[in-house]
Amino acid sequence: MGSMREEFRALPVFAGLRQAVFEERGLPENPVPRIGEWILAAADAGQAEAHAMSISTVSAEGVPSSRVLLVKDLDEHRLFFATPSDSRKGAEIAANPNVALHFYWPAVGRQIRIVGTAADQGREASEQDFAERGRDSRLSAHLHRPEALAGHASAVDEFARLEARYPDEVPCPPTWTLYAATPTEVEFWEASADRVHHRLAYRKDATGFWSHELLWP
Repeated sequence: MGSMREEFRALPVFAGLRQAVFEERGLPENPVPRIGEWILAAADAGQAEAHAMSISTVSAEGVPSSRVLLVKDLDEHRLFFATPSDSRKGAEIAANPNVALHFYWPAVGRQIRIVGTAADQGREASEQDFAERGRDSRLSAHLHRPEALAGHASAVDEFARLEARYPDEVPCPPTWTLYAATPTEVEFWEASADRVHHRLAYRKDATGFWSHELLWP
């Protein structure tokens, strides 16, 4: 067995990737709807959980933290996701609304990098989001605790207790929160087998106007 570096370098990159066809003309003025188009295109190409994204937040001490969750909706200007407000990401968003989002779809050789701010959408929107979730998802939301877990068996036992306690309707936890991320920067990246990749960056100014430019690979 070789070194870890040798093992990593032997892994295939962009294997079987189709030649990228990147549109450079007729670009939309607003990049946010195209994010949704790329998510659905990745799903159509067989990418599992194409609506999964990483979200990075920053602590009061300036320490970044990243995790993966699902985008629940998207409109002309924002992407929506939900999490307990007393989770690490919820607490960090409350102290510093700046966030970074990232999608990566190896099935199509595409990724999107997003910078923006996140904001609580209020109790009514949060409860509506919760009501639209599957039963297991709603029950598991009640498992959230700020303290450490003694062992996984404790979580399994608590989930069974919740199933028995809520045989029908599952109430929305008071900390369950729907957030909207409003982008100020969006970069679309599409891989090319020859490594001359395509990059298109959008930036929004203080008046809300989007400008875009192509970037070097």
